[in-house]
Amino acid sequence: MSNVTGSIALPPAPADRSGADRRRPADPAKVLRPVILGEVALVLLLLRAYDAIRAHAEVRTGPALRNGWDLLHAERLLHLNLELSVNHWASLHRAVSLAASYWYQFFHVSVTLLVLLWCYWRRPGSYRRARNALALTNVFGLAFFLLYPAAPPRLLPSAGFVDAVANAGFGTSHGGPVTADQYGAFPSLHLAWAVWTAVVAARLVRPTWLRRLWLCYPLITATVVVATGNHYLLDVLGGIGIALVSLALAHRYPRSRQYGRAGTVRAGLRRLRTDGPRATGAALLQRLPARRRGDLPGPRIQPAGSLVGAQANGDDQAR
Repeated sequence: MSNVTGSIALPPAPADRSGADRRRPADPAKVLRPVILGEVALVLLLLRAYDAIRAHAEVRTGPALRNGWDLLHAERLLHLNLELSVNHWASLHRAVSLAASYWYQFFHVSVTLLVLLWCYWRRPGSYRRARNALALTNVFGLAFFLLYPAAPPRLLPSAGFVDAVANAGFGTSHGGPVTADQYGAFPSLHLAWAVWTAVVAARLVRPTWLRRLWLCYPLITATVVVATGNHYLLDVLGGIGIALVSLALAHRYPRSRQYGRAGTVRAGLRRLRTDGPRATGAALLQRLPARRRGDLPGPRIQPAGSLVGAQANGDDQAR
């Protein structure tokens, strides 16, 4: 009786009676796509928090005006106060002022949501990380709005700024799908969303020229928010900052680099039902690094047809 010390060769998975290959399991990334109702609930929760902060506008008026003047004076000390010149130049060119006003009103929400849906549909394995970054951006922004209300340049009395969006017919409150918080200038969520949109969209497209084009989106948005008198340059820098911090945190936590990668619990169970327990065990063992495979006790499992398995079978027959 021979002593078996070689590898155990597993037979290949039996083919279907019809002779056709077994159908491959569904893409695990599609299994991991979040339920849309949960995503809608998150958006509604953030909107509710935004409304709750905006409802206290009368209480925040005094501090918001003081903080607005402080931002403007700080920019003058730093020689960054270019808002008034850009605002006046745009107001003298009707076409430029209208284009900037419509960009400010409609691109902020629509482009961001379209990119979010695009990521949800085309890159479900990366969607959660992108959504977490956008949610963190809004949480940071709302915290600043609550703790540090700031009036935009257009609302500072005798500062000389022109409200381009109001002149375009949208009113002083800038009515739209979501009514703007009048004292939420710092940081600029327009810029924070624009940076998030550019980073996520650039990762969704393949052509290099298209990626560079998407990276121009925050630059255009920054020009628009300054030209319309809605933000200071410091607001722009603050919005960029919270977007980059949110993207970095969402990339770091959780630590798995791709939610949709094979090896998740649901994907493993799906393969187990499709290929059988022994084939799944062999496949998972092959994914381990070589140094970890060598440390496993007992005989090593090799798929049928491998050189190691064939050599072990030949040694057994010789004995």
